[in-house]
Amino acid sequence: MIDQATGMKSGERYRVENVERTHQFAGFFQDGKYYLGPELLTAVGWLEGTRFIYDSLDAEGEPLFPDREAGTVEGLTLTLVDGTALELSLVEAAEIIAPLDAATTSGSHQEAADTGTSAKGPLHGKVVVITGASSGIGRAAAHAFACKGARLVLAARDEEALFDVLDECTECGTDAMAITTDVTHSEQVQALAAQAAAFGHGRIDIWVNNAGVGAVGSFDETPLEAHEQVIQTDLIGYLRGAYVALPYFKAQGSGILINTLSLGSWVAQPYAAAYSASKFGLRGLTEALRGELTAFPHIHVCDVYPAVMDTPGFRDGGNYTGHTLTPPGPVYDPERVAKAMVACALSPQAHTTVGAAARIAHLASYLVPGLPLLSGWLTRWGINRSPKAEVSSGNLFEPPTGRRSIDGGWRGSKNKAPLLIGAAAAGIIAGFAIAHSRRRKG
Repeated sequence: MIDQATGMKSGERYRVENVERTHQFAGFFQDGKYYLGPELLTAVGWLEGTRFIYDSLDAEGEPLFPDREAGTVEGLTLTLVDGTALELSLVEAAEIIAPLDAATTSGSHQEAADTGTSAKGPLHGKVVVITGASSGIGRAAAHAFACKGARLVLAARDEEALFDVLDECTECGTDAMAITTDVTHSEQVQALAAQAAAFGHGRIDIWVNNAGVGAVGSFDETPLEAHEQVIQTDLIGYLRGAYVALPYFKAQGSGILINTLSLGSWVAQPYAAAYSASKFGLRGLTEALRGELTAFPHIHVCDVYPAVMDTPGFRDGGNYTGHTLTPPGPVYDPERVAKAMVACALSPQAHTTVGAAARIAHLASYLVPGLPLLSGWLTRWGINRSPKAEVSSGNLFEPPTGRRSIDGGWRGSKNKAPLLIGAAAAGIIAGFAIAHSRRRKG
């Protein structure tokens, strides 16, 4: 259907034809919105009737047009506020599909090879910062974003492992850089943002807060500095990331902040009190940020809630229990979280849950009032059944030794105790839910 006022047809793309002014309008209109790139992630304008609102800022953070109104669109003509009339022309379907294929017969293919940037992928050219990229979910996310053509800025404390990930990502043909960063230090996070923006020619499109550590043990038997380090990394580290990323998002009028939370954001984790405090706190942080960003419709805050993932976290984390630690089953592939992050980058969602166990935990947090007590009993039972082990601060204060990887090797374990704990918990939760339902009906 053609809009009688603007002359544009639903589903079609229209570009500004006048060459002398296209440096300001190099993107296209589609379905009442104006986008800077074909990935449909950087809409910076929209139509209110025939009024063209161009919500973009200059380098100093000032609107490019007074009151954000760039002009009007009528009959496929964009008339700017200064009176300049610019023609709009239909972008043919072949032009939308062809550019990447055509690169093999033009200079654009050579340009991609020269810059090291992938010539393919729905996130082509997007600048993505990932903290905690040296292992686990962060490493899986680096691979996933690289395969989609993103330009990566990889951050972690372990320089050697970080450069291994860098090599793995650049094998996909994408452009990437590694920056050794400890998110517990504000100046290092600020430097990460500055270098990422320079890498992106002033832009940061997606920021993934993912760096995390953990400490397991009785609350009063775990050193206070261990608790503090967990909160510094898992909560304040995320706050630092958001704090340095949002000014870039606001200046460019778009951006996506992706935070790795946990099923522990809904269900308290006894014997990991600081971790629970961090994850519960992150829910409040992200909800507050969403409330502040309502004036920026193209800035998104996305929370990803994984179930227990097969990462090195349980092996590398602080252990003050005196027993070996094994993750409670079921344990999932961290690649699933990486795919969820990419999905958020392509189509932002406020909340994404990964793994059926996380969905059950979320539901149980509402249905079972005594869930933390149950969780504490099961955790204590599982720990006491485990073999003895030395107390260790693990990776709390420095990167762990040994090979870094995505997987922790837990899915191949023959130890059935964690699975039994998970099954018992699920059964008890189901029993509570049924009893609660019957009481309501009664």
